[in-house]
Amino acid sequence: MKQVSARELRQKTAAVLSDVRRGREFVITYRGKSVALISPWPKAASKSFLPAGFGLWKDRSDMRDVAEWLEQLRAPRSVR
Repeated sequence: MKQVSARELRQKTAAVLSDVRRGREFVITYRGKSVALISPWPKAASKSFLPAGFGLWKDRSDMRDVAEWLEQLRAPRSVR
């Protein structure tokens, strides 16, 4: 795991994120102390995290598939 200071992260964000996409993890430091970890998003969670975030609506009959409901809500609407 590579360490990156907050200043370096601010200056090289694109490069760090590119390395994260390739599977590398980074520890972010601030004034020499570890404050955060940047790691790749788990592929298994990429589609399943959204419905869990909207669990409070799980009993609503009009929102059986929350991800689909959100896609429809965000879809552009014609004004004609």
